[in-house]
Amino acid sequence: MRVAMRYIDTVFMTIDEYEALRLADFEGMSHEEAAEEMEISRPTFTRLLDSAHKKLAQMLVQGKRLVIEGGNVSFRYHIVKCANCGHMFRITPGQQIDQCPSCGSNNLIHFGLPGGGPGKGHGRGRGMGRGRRWNY
Repeated sequence: MRVAMRYIDTVFMTIDEYEALRLADFEGMSHEEAAEEMEISRPTFTRLLDSAHKKLAQMLVQGKRLVIEGGNVSFRYHIVKCANCGHMFRITPGQQIDQCPSCGSNNLIHFGLPGGGPGKGHGRGRGMGRGRRWNY
């Protein structure tokens, strides 16, 4: 039996908006602390957070697909993601790791190195290109 797939509308969240959401709502930082962490002004931080909240609400209320993308990103940490189980973890600069601590796979993707990817970082310039995408 074939099941028809319905087209799902998409809402796009920039990496800057995602980072503002993470810092304020997940990490519990004040707007002032989070703006300093992102190296942007407090009003700019608040605009990013408001936009992220609206897009998250569209995803939840209207059932839209959320895609996080775009922007120039700098990273403070090296982030590794297991391509098999999805586990993500930090490593220190220069640390070598060849297996996922969760499942033991050696199918690892390194972020925060040249080429970029998701992790603890801060964006620069909303909509400054369409880089890596993360679909949720």
